[in-house]
Amino acid sequence: MVKRMGLVIGLSLVIISVIILFDKLVEDNISEENKEAQPLITNEELTLSRLKDKLLEKYIGIDVKTTEEKELVIQVVGEEDYFQSVKKEMESIAKSATKSSTLKDYPIVFERWEFTSLLDGNKMMGSDINLLIEDLIKGLQAFDVYEYLVIENRTTITIQTTIKGSNSEALKLATRMEETINKIVQTNAFQNQSYVINVLNAQREKIN
Repeated sequence: MVKRMGLVIGLSLVIISVIILFDKLVEDNISEENKEAQPLITNEELTLSRLKDKLLEKYIGIDVKTTEEKELVIQVVGEEDYFQSVKKEMESIAKSATKSSTLKDYPIVFERWEFTSLLDGNKMMGSDINLLIEDLIKGLQAFDVYEYLVIENRTTITIQTTIKGSNSEALKLATRMEETINKIVQTNAFQNQSYVINVLNAQREKIN
């Protein structure tokens, strides 16, 4: 009788252990499935990326972000006159790009970037960028048409100039400026870093 009771208890413990182990395996599988189901990029990030791409189709020196106050911020590099002239159209593009997203009700706020503020921001990116910017400015100041430059995401160098139009003479001057930039990049131990170079005329059109 005692042996039978012990056997029953032993079997019961084994069954309980098996049930617990099975439940644990099921929970682990559900957890893994949930992890796999989570998107690598949120809807908000995807919308911001698409909006930035849309704006960059027409404008250069643009960035977008959202704030904790649920605002959609569009940052624009340029002089005050240019900044004021493009806000209305940019707002229209932003509303169209976000109308079916979670950002559709976010108020749109514009910020104008000065080159100096970009330089300050680049200090956080490392001394190598600061040195490159300083050398680029020195080299480009040899051109009377040079206004300012912008380095975006360590991939793009944009030069704003006062060149008028986009005729053959404008192209020659823009090409010389591009060659100057390439030489400076190559001599600053940035051989492993390639940049897209944009030279803009006074109308902010790419001419190189």
